[in-house]
Amino acid sequence: MPSAYRLFGKTAKGDARYQCKACRKTFSIGLPTRRHKKTDKTGAIMRGLVNKMAMSRLCETAQVTFPHIHSKIDFLFNQCLAFAGEREARLHQCFDGKEPFFSTDAQTILVNWPIKNRRGTVPLLHMATVHKSSQFVVAATIDYDPDVDPDELEKAMDAAGDFARPRSMRRFARLWPASEYRASVVKRLPHIFTREDLAAGGKYELPGRGSRVRGDIFHYAHMMLVRKLVGRSYRVANFCVDAESGLANAIAALLVDEVKAGKVNIAEISFSKGLTNDERAALAVEGRKRYREELKRFAAEIAQIQVEYPDIEDEEALAVHILRLTCGPGPQPARGKMLATIGLDWPYHSKAEPEKTIRLKTDIGLMDWDGLAKFMTRASIHPVDAYFNLARRRIAGFERGLPTASNRQRIWHAYSFYNPEMVPKLATILRFYHNYMLPRGKEKATPAMKLGLARGIVYERDLFGFG
Repeated sequence: MPSAYRLFGKTAKGDARYQCKACRKTFSIGLPTRRHKKTDKTGAIMRGLVNKMAMSRLCETAQVTFPHIHSKIDFLFNQCLAFAGEREARLHQCFDGKEPFFSTDAQTILVNWPIKNRRGTVPLLHMATVHKSSQFVVAATIDYDPDVDPDELEKAMDAAGDFARPRSMRRFARLWPASEYRASVVKRLPHIFTREDLAAGGKYELPGRGSRVRGDIFHYAHMMLVRKLVGRSYRVANFCVDAESGLANAIAALLVDEVKAGKVNIAEISFSKGLTNDERAALAVEGRKRYREELKRFAAEIAQIQVEYPDIEDEEALAVHILRLTCGPGPQPARGKMLATIGLDWPYHSKAEPEKTIRLKTDIGLMDWDGLAKFMTRASIHPVDAYFNLARRRIAGFERGLPTASNRQRIWHAYSFYNPEMVPKLATILRFYHNYMLPRGKEKATPAMKLGLARGIVYERDLFGFG
């Protein structure tokens, strides 16, 4: 209500002062940095956070205290949200009339829970959606709500009678209540925690502060955010998700009209995991060799396919040949069912995705063989896997886990966070740093520059003074 107050001079630092017309009290707004002390340390702290420095090392190198670092993290978190929110309000324009590919997956981040004589960890899920060609991270979310106390939620659910209802019919179904979450922790880690340890009111409550979001709700919430940011002005949007994530159903439910209109394709990607680097490299060599051999063996078929579809390349023409052999000449519903259930085993292994299988969930007959082949040759979740690898290399608390000398069972990790609230804050800061401040490739451009959201690198001074 601008009419409720008026300008009332300036503060000693030159910021505009306002006066409320009703109560006559004055207030000022100023810049986001107006109450910050030691502002020269903020850049060093941010660079340390995204370059895998532990909190204790940051305190040592920047010569500040732990409370000071935590206050800077809060400041950086809010600035990254505000800056990205202003720029990404027009993110949908970057995909107007285009056919973008997005890859979505989740990684587990372990948070330490220290107990005298025992150590345990709380898993949080970090889900990200990455645009393939630019590597822009559209969304990065955590299945954790720091503002809801699990015991208060338990009381509210008990008063509403939620525990007597199926979960789908509950009033409070978004979050895990304290009792059900503790039971799940006991089931997962029976050798560490017992029911007596986690009894209501006990001293070993998990996760300690805040509440975890239910898995299915988390999937839908993440994809609703992606849908909001991406918009619907694209020509065709292609979503590739990990086969183990269960995300395909969430995307199909949220975008059912676009799927029916042929504007959205959804594929589940699976490949061999847990292989050594040498095993993956050997498969990649085998895949390249097979690709060269089959280009020569099926040269006549490929030439005929390129006459039929003049705008496709050799790899895509070879994919058309494989698809026709795999799916056969039967009616389209049979092709769609086969691709959705059995899928296509991609024979040309890559080091990133060896022995890959692609299950296209949305083949309803609107794509001809050339369009289907173009999708199959581009379908991948490597972009999001690459981002998760970057997150593990750049954030100390996101590493898979470093056992201490006294604890070789990997139930407590040396550099993991103790406060779960740190995870969403650091995920937001890293996403911003990757999208706007970290130039990559020969062109030395950030993902935001490749998409057209930024003309150049966003520097620290631009971020700290925004608002």
